[in-house]
Amino acid sequence: MRNLKLERRKDSIFATSESLPEAVEVVLVYARPISARERQVAVLSAKKRKEVAWIDSLAELDASSRAIAEEALYDRYRISIVESVEHSFVNHGHRYLKVQTNRGFRYFNLKEPGKNVTHLSDDHLVIRDSMGNRYEIKSLQALGLASRERLELVL
Repeated sequence: MRNLKLERRKDSIFATSESLPEAVEVVLVYARPISARERQVAVLSAKKRKEVAWIDSLAELDASSRAIAEEALYDRYRISIVESVEHSFVNHGHRYLKVQTNRGFRYFNLKEPGKNVTHLSDDHLVIRDSMGNRYEIKSLQALGLASRERLELVL
């Protein structure tokens, strides 16, 4: 959408552009929240959830609008970044991990790794726990040998 501008008013986000006659309260959602972050963002009306704009890349937005979009998307898709794997074990087919993340320690259950582990590359993956929370490992190599071994035990 040409000249899309986002504006924060209290706890809401409003969008304006050449094709919108007046500011519309909106929510932002990723079309592909795991594999295409920062790209392919749908701007939906807050009330009816109808698409009012499409953003191929957040880089299309001016600095102020981009900051608002990034904050809104971060709030909607909080993905903890795994910094280390402290402990892991398997018990009767259930996989448990205790990890250090950018948001503190997390302890979670991983079911069906084939369905709940998304490999974005050979070195980059996202884990979805049994409660639907997501944990991103940006680089397996950066984890360190002990963390990688603990992770391999449950994957």
